[in-house]
Amino acid sequence: MTNLPSSASVFQVARGGLVLAAAALALAACSSNGSPPSSTGAGAESSPADAALGSFAGVTFHGSIYVRSQNSHGPKAWQMTKTFVQKVPGIHSCADAAKTGDWTHSAVFRVPTATSPVPEDSIELTGLRGPGTYQPHVMRRDKSDFIVMPGKSARSGKYIISSSVKGLKPGKEEMFLNPDGSGQLVYSEAHLNGKASGAAVAGLISWTCTTA
Repeated sequence: MTNLPSSASVFQVARGGLVLAAAALALAACSSNGSPPSSTGAGAESSPADAALGSFAGVTFHGSIYVRSQNSHGPKAWQMTKTFVQKVPGIHSCADAAKTGDWTHSAVFRVPTATSPVPEDSIELTGLRGPGTYQPHVMRRDKSDFIVMPGKSARSGKYIISSSVKGLKPGKEEMFLNPDGSGQLVYSEAHLNGKASGAAVAGLISWTCTTA
């Protein structure tokens, strides 16, 4: 499993012209003993409909989402890191999630997410080919990826990474998926409501996976 950066480190990625820098708090789940971190955010709850995905107990993702302002400087600049736990039923193992998908077993991998009041993501990869690096031109195939900042502050709202709506400015993203179901996704230039003149964010989502 790829080691995640420490709280004082900078995670840098350069793939296909994409250059990102995102500081991230260390996840206890990536320590040598592999134990999951305690959650400071709300985990996504499973519903009766989720149970229809299968009789398997499922997998649990322990994640961290880092968000920072990208076009604000000085006193207006901000950043935050939150941890979360998400349970996904119907998946036989974390390895299966990485091979065939973590939701419908139809080559779709949904990046783990928190729920409000923690920043949420809605990011998925269609056409999953198993573990590996998924560069921006591949991630771009899904046309509905975004980050949601909850609340009622000036920074609240939907930050668009990809969209099928004409006129919206897309951001950039790249995903690294490991054979054990853990992974990282870096994103940048995600503008509020997809408006080029609006605020933008960048960051890192990282997760580990355990089989229930």
